[in-house]
Amino acid sequence: MIDEFDQSVPDPMNSEIRRLEDDQRLISEGYNPKDGNDPCIYSTVVGVPPKSFITTNTSYDPRCPPPTYFTELELNGCHKTLKSEVLEGFSIPPEGGLACSDKEVLKRQSGVISSLVKQMIKNFSIEKMSLPVRIFEPRSMSDRVVDLWRFAPRYLSEASMKQDPVERLKLVMAFAISGLYCEMQQLKPFNPLLGETLEGKFSDGTRVYLEHTSHHPPTSVFYIVGAGNAYTMHGHYVYGVEMSTNSMKILQNGPNNVEFADGGKATFRYSGVKVHGLMVGKRMVYPSGPMTFEDPANGIRALLIFNYGKGRGLFGFRKKGTKIDDFDGIIYYRKQGAAAENVDELKDLKDVSKVIAKVSGSWLKCLKIGDDVLWDIDQVQPDVVEYTRNPLPSDWRFREDLIWLRRNSMVISQEWKNRLEAEQRRDEKLRKGKVLPHCDREYEHALSYIDVKL
Repeated sequence: MIDEFDQSVPDPMNSEIRRLEDDQRLISEGYNPKDGNDPCIYSTVVGVPPKSFITTNTSYDPRCPPPTYFTELELNGCHKTLKSEVLEGFSIPPEGGLACSDKEVLKRQSGVISSLVKQMIKNFSIEKMSLPVRIFEPRSMSDRVVDLWRFAPRYLSEASMKQDPVERLKLVMAFAISGLYCEMQQLKPFNPLLGETLEGKFSDGTRVYLEHTSHHPPTSVFYIVGAGNAYTMHGHYVYGVEMSTNSMKILQNGPNNVEFADGGKATFRYSGVKVHGLMVGKRMVYPSGPMTFEDPANGIRALLIFNYGKGRGLFGFRKKGTKIDDFDGIIYYRKQGAAAENVDELKDLKDVSKVIAKVSGSWLKCLKIGDDVLWDIDQVQPDVVEYTRNPLPSDWRFREDLIWLRRNSMVISQEWKNRLEAEQRRDEKLRKGKVLPHCDREYEHALSYIDVKL
């Protein structure tokens, strides 16, 4: 029996030692200032914080002081879940799609778009464009793409429990369509730095990993592990831009390979996102073109055409009763041995053996397959990613340009952006003459890194 008076009392000295050790750890990891009294500045002596992409022997420059890193509240406290929050700054005009209505953002972008067009005309690729931070949001593209996956806990988890391959593919389609509106933003994300990573998880335990593995062409690889290992999704995205007179199409090319625990597989590819009205007219944002889904083992394919009612040619008229955000499509069995087709209209498909179901809807409203509504924007809210507490030093959250922009210091952010771009160019010169690995090899490298983390 324990004497009721013989209870251990916390030693004040031990508590103070632990507090000092915690403070020292936070300083060494860059979360607390090393010197000085400004909680946002890591040091007024040291040139870079501990996990910088800049070489550690860089001298201190008062024009771009090293920042302390995000607190947990700064990092995880800015997610939006309500439709009105996600689409803040946009309006939906009568013709459909999203129109940029935030006058302050449009003002910040004025003059920059024409510079962007001129750079693209001169054959600048997306990774070589230099843009002012005033048109950026304080996020990396590594973080932005995760918005596409915010419905994974809802739809991919449900798909993992289905035995019927058609029903499973329908839920994969619901997952892909439901996340489109979450990624639409008026401000541009920062281009990922070579080697930049992201680690996080959704509320159900689904884990997310991403690494930017190539700068030319800009390529990121990703790996998602569903709760209870019920499914995985992996692939890579190659980013690009196609310019025209008054619009540009943002490309995110690459496969999204979904694999379920029972061996079932499905793959899909996103359409491009068009930004219209760069020079004149209303600034509009919307997916445009085909989006494909496939279950190769069962010969099932689906094709969706976004903005399918658009007229052909410069003066083409829109199909009556259609809107910019509408899509049309079918799920069908493919003819045996038929090659996959990339077409812009359903009527051009030549590999259809049997139609399974008609598909219709709007990426701003719902997905309807046959008579069933699988996703309704007003009924289901997106999940929220929680970033890993102790990520790799290469994590996107440690970028100084991004940190200062989040803290509304645009001038300092620009200085850091210039320094990071110079560092990337210096690193590129060091790699000159060496063969860069192919996307598939980069993907294998990323998987080996993920295996270590798991």
